[in-house]
Amino acid sequence: MSFDHFGEGVETLTRTVQGRTVKVQWNWGKFSTTEGFPVDENMINWVIGQEQALSEGFLCLNEWVHKLKHLEETQWYASWSNADEAKPAAKTVISPGPYLLLLGDPGTGKSLLGRALSEKLTQVYKENGIKLFDVLAWKNAVLPSQPRVSIHTVGEGKKVLQKEQRKELKRKFTTKIGLKAIQALMLTLGVFLLALGLYFMVNAWQTWTAGGVSIGGTSWQELYSNNFSAYFVDKFINLVPLTFIPGGSLIFFSVFIWWFSRMGGLTNLRGVGGAQQSDVPKLIVDNVSGNAPFVDATGHRSAQLFGSVAWDPFQTGGLGTPEHQRVTAGDVHVASLGILYIDEIKNLDPEDAVTLLTVLEDGQLPITLRSRWHGGGTSAMAVSTEPVPAITFLVGAGNFDSIGQVHPALMDRIYGYGKVVRMNNDMPNTLENRRKYVQFIAQEVKRFNLMPFRRDACMEIVEEGRRRSNKRDALSTRFRPLISIIKTSAILAMNEKCQAVERRHVLEALNEHCKTIQKQLLEHEMHERGKLLEIKPEGVTLGQIHGLAVVHDPYSGEMTGNVLGVKAQLVKKTEIPRDHPLKGYYKVTGVAKGQSFISDSIAKVRSVILQKYGVDIAQDYLTHIDFAQSYGVDGPSAGVTMAILLCSLIEGKPIRQDVAVTGEINLGVNGAIQITAVGGIHEKIKAAEAWGFKKVVIPQKNYLHSIDARDYTIDVVPAATLDDYLKECLVEQQFLKVPVRKYK
Repeated sequence: MSFDHFGEGVETLTRTVQGRTVKVQWNWGKFSTTEGFPVDENMINWVIGQEQALSEGFLCLNEWVHKLKHLEETQWYASWSNADEAKPAAKTVISPGPYLLLLGDPGTGKSLLGRALSEKLTQVYKENGIKLFDVLAWKNAVLPSQPRVSIHTVGEGKKVLQKEQRKELKRKFTTKIGLKAIQALMLTLGVFLLALGLYFMVNAWQTWTAGGVSIGGTSWQELYSNNFSAYFVDKFINLVPLTFIPGGSLIFFSVFIWWFSRMGGLTNLRGVGGAQQSDVPKLIVDNVSGNAPFVDATGHRSAQLFGSVAWDPFQTGGLGTPEHQRVTAGDVHVASLGILYIDEIKNLDPEDAVTLLTVLEDGQLPITLRSRWHGGGTSAMAVSTEPVPAITFLVGAGNFDSIGQVHPALMDRIYGYGKVVRMNNDMPNTLENRRKYVQFIAQEVKRFNLMPFRRDACMEIVEEGRRRSNKRDALSTRFRPLISIIKTSAILAMNEKCQAVERRHVLEALNEHCKTIQKQLLEHEMHERGKLLEIKPEGVTLGQIHGLAVVHDPYSGEMTGNVLGVKAQLVKKTEIPRDHPLKGYYKVTGVAKGQSFISDSIAKVRSVILQKYGVDIAQDYLTHIDFAQSYGVDGPSAGVTMAILLCSLIEGKPIRQDVAVTGEINLGVNGAIQITAVGGIHEKIKAAEAWGFKKVVIPQKNYLHSIDARDYTIDVVPAATLDDYLKECLVEQQFLKVPVRKYK
């Protein structure tokens, strides 16, 4: 490639490395590989080709910072620092907006832009003194079903939590000491009673053996008729209620208390978010990192988005877990004073979209039970906290079809208080942007720990970006498919134990390994069908031409080229001997039925032939055009194919079979019949190239807009009018002309 992709000279690149700003010299004219190319740690500089989206994002960012600076001046959070104080309505203080909705094709960097804005926010917050906050949920002693909320500056939330935990530990320690004292007392008393009982039993035995007497003066032997067993049992029964039973009970309960405390009891069971049977507040929002929050809520449901209250005792910390310990903050609360990013925002449930409206309008939202099954009628349904701050910078994203599928009320808020931005699919093919492609390659090499790319490999990636843009003077900004090519090329080079990725590795990745499944299926279908087609790109033939078409996958939009063999017969009706004159006709077979595009092309061909030769192929002739071995051909690009075919028959000039054509025919103006641009031009040329054609003729507008001759081994010729096409396709060898009659 002789084209100078990256220019000459040395450029000073400013980068952020390990938190420091450094300047690195990079020689664009002499670099051989991307090794040593400085990669910025600041993600805002990773966004390539989206200058307009970045500009709009920064505009929203400036508005957001202005809003937060005003809130900081009002000290709105002062009344929120005490959990016992009533909370004011934030809507009177917090204004809605700004919001940002990014619309574009997949792979254009929407999520990267959202993360980059949040990284920028952290820097801006430090410069402007904007403070983040932590949120605690407290027990409400009066109404336990309405846990109270307090907010604190960053780091204070954990300090308050630790302070309350120390109080709880002191209480537990006191309780533990008290329990041990009671346990010791019960054990001592129980042992004492048992010992006392044993003492009395021993004393009774000694009294019997010593011949002692009872209270009435009668000896125990006479009293019990010299039956020691009856005497002993009677004494034992009298002592059991007074000594053995209470003593044994006290010992049992003391042992039970010891075992229960060793097992932890219910007081130490942990559940969701560390919930316990405790009156200590729960830290539900923690911003101790100091970075502006970025929460990717893509695909999250109601409970994740807006918070919920756990209800299953086996998940929350055991029976009797207090309400405030079962509270879990949602994405909107965690993202407060930061960015809430929702990709494919059109997929939000209508109910969630309406709740999100409340968050955006009010800047706060109570946490209550939200789940798919809504707790099944448990007590958690009655729990609702005080309003929790949810001052979020919403960044939504989606494809262009999202415009009509986002909830109308939500879309209205975004239009009213924010901006809707289109992501670019391409950027100008300039020296600066080609150099940014090298930056992109170096970024991915670092991110995936790959080997460096040689200069020629970088050139091929740039060329693939140009081809994917479908424009001669543009480069694609859909970088995600290119990442697959970069990774695959590096693995191929790694398998060969190369020191760097070469151009041949990139070409192998492109041609063999990085095709979508839809393209693989289409190419396989065309290959198998091609074995049955009667296409021979050689020689000259009267009444036959090769046209180019594309086959689309209806789901992904992928397409591949296809070559069509088109034949025609044109007979003047008066030349057929019959007793009764024939009526002329004009038939086209092998095309899609009831499709407007091909029907329009068929009609235009009739008018073009009438204009050029003064004959009506539908009235004066028996005209039949057949798209041989084709099924359901549709689209405007078949127009020029049919027109050239009829011109060949009328003029008696054969058509070169090694030439394929495509283009949309138009009615002539001022004597010229123009051929205008069609779609899928790159795929059509590649199909003609694969079949071995020597030349392909395409509309001049397509050539100027999209085609670089370096991409093909076939000769690509631009043509603006039908006469230009005829010069390239017809040969001067004269056959028998079809008689024509000029209209006066």
